[in-house]
Amino acid sequence: MAINGTEFINEPWNTTFAAFTDLLGGAFWLIPISFIAMALYIKTRNPVVATSFLVGSGVLLSGGNMFLGAPEMVFVYTVFTVLSFVGLLASIYFMKE
Repeated sequence: MAINGTEFINEPWNTTFAAFTDLLGGAFWLIPISFIAMALYIKTRNPVVATSFLVGSGVLLSGGNMFLGAPEMVFVYTVFTVLSFVGLLASIYFMKE
């Protein structure tokens, strides 16, 4: 893939991340989301904050038109969201005051 300046101006997001999404597919977005969730947990030491972020990002990614060409990724992100929601409920249930 050659980088063309006009492509970068017209579609900066797609042009910047095209190499990664071409290599790993739609699952690439799980990597930065996981790093952000880890950073949230390290900063707050509260699993509720991190799992809430994971649930929100999973819902936004699985419900959009981002994966029209790869419908199996919608299922992957839906499972990711459900597991994050289970983690959220478990961390709320086992929270100590």
